[in-house]
Amino acid sequence: MDTLTHEHFSQWLESYGRASVENDPSASASLFTQDARYFESPFDDPIEGRDAIYTYWLRGAQSLKDKETAFEILAITGRLGIARWKASFTTIDSSKRIALDCLFVAEFSEDGLCETFREWWHAVPAFV
Repeated sequence: MDTLTHEHFSQWLESYGRASVENDPSASASLFTQDARYFESPFDDPIEGRDAIYTYWLRGAQSLKDKETAFEILAITGRLGIARWKASFTTIDSSKRIALDCLFVAEFSEDGLCETFREWWHAVPAFV
């Protein structure tokens, strides 16, 4: 892939959301290159590699339920996509509903998988 297209990025985000809603860490991990770097926070070290991303998503699948997601693509340049991401979920241990408002910056490899993923997010109790 020479440049990221709106269609490819949209499909990737839809797959990312579906993997989250379905609590499917294998589907999520398959969206990333073998040596991907996943920054959950700009201040933390990245989660490195597809296997580590799988483990990260597995923890989420075991602790969160009733997930909903939505996104809006903000920009695409070269192989980089930027999107606003909204999610809500219920924590299994506390039964609290949480809402997230996020910014995703995803850089893609030639084969169309994400190789660097950065997110910034804010969380608040969701009002249902």
